[in-house]
Amino acid sequence: MIRVKDLDFAYGKHQILKGINFSIDEASVISLIGPNGSGKSTLLKCISGLLPVRDNTVYLFGKPIENLEIKERAKLISYLPQNLGKLHGVNVYELISMGRAPYHSSGWISSEEDLEKIDWAIEYMNLNSMVHRPVEKLSGGEKQRVWIAMILAQDTPIILLDEPTTYMDLKYQYELLKTLKDIKISFNKTIIAVFHDINHAIKVSDYVFLLNEGRIYLSGTSDEVITEETVKKVYDIYVHVCNFRKCCHKVVVPGEI
Repeated sequence: MIRVKDLDFAYGKHQILKGINFSIDEASVISLIGPNGSGKSTLLKCISGLLPVRDNTVYLFGKPIENLEIKERAKLISYLPQNLGKLHGVNVYELISMGRAPYHSSGWISSEEDLEKIDWAIEYMNLNSMVHRPVEKLSGGEKQRVWIAMILAQDTPIILLDEPTTYMDLKYQYELLKTLKDIKISFNKTIIAVFHDINHAIKVSDYVFLLNEGRIYLSGTSDEVITEETVKKVYDIYVHVCNFRKCCHKVVVPGEI
């Protein structure tokens, strides 16, 4: 599905990624965590094809990404960046419809399949009540849900999300995490997401990649990767990895400040 082999990336002389290697062969949720500047967002952009990479370093379904046409790639992998552009004069339905662009040979005439995917994404993200509202009039959390619906309408087997819980309040953060797990299970999709909140990564992940200084410092399950020792080593902060009686998973809390 995805294979990354000896991936390096630099902005000019500033090396960002150094010798990244991993393979993902089955539907799963992979969280990228690590300090600011560790290369998480850059890695997503390289996998998506938005940043140029050396030949034969990123493969999608066995094909080097440089050999895929833009529309062909957009049917395999979708990407939601951390910083979303401002839109004016576009309503919620129109934005979600843009997710179907890779399937149009010309113009914006929607097929029956397009309409089904759009309606499904609207329903799935519980946006029925706002389909005619201008996107610029929405709150930050509402906009984020609409952009995610657009990605879902694109209907790719691989979904890349950079800080998907940004702007969301507590309720919608955890509803989104449940949604990501359900998308994987119900629709057999692979999701790679950047999280700053380590507890979000613990809750949602099948696997965690901990990045530090442009390298994958450690990868595995959240129990294997997120420990008091590794957090101290990579983030330079003391934490407690706790098991609370009412929680179904471990929780990271800071030590004394």
